[in-house]
Amino acid sequence: MANARSSGEYYEFITVDTQPDSTDVGYWTNTVSIKEIRNKHKITGIYFSIREFEADASDASDASDITVKLQFMCAGDAGWTDYVSLDGSSLAIGNRLFIEDISSQTVWRAGVIADDFQSGQIRLGFDW
Repeated sequence: MANARSSGEYYEFITVDTQPDSTDVGYWTNTVSIKEIRNKHKITGIYFSIREFEADASDASDASDITVKLQFMCAGDAGWTDYVSLDGSSLAIGNRLFIEDISSQTVWRAGVIADDFQSGQIRLGFDW
């Protein structure tokens, strides 16, 4: 299998099982605008999650060793900013967090850069 995107009306995911090409600066979800989603679906925010790709993670032969980045970009920013939790914790497989963002021009994405992939298969992204 190779890294793949999966987009739908209520989700934006990627599956990562191969080291991303360093020339592409990683493998990323398509960007999401929480404001656009909120206006279309009348919701207050979206969920971001990181999961083992195996149908039953308890049956996974090896735990994945992949570091995920969650990033946002505000209007006028020159580039992406890594999300940092207020409590200082890092993102891990099994995380599911709610993102409430009412900014009209902020977009989000998530992905894996080449140096952060060691082994395994994960699925990550946004749903609402």
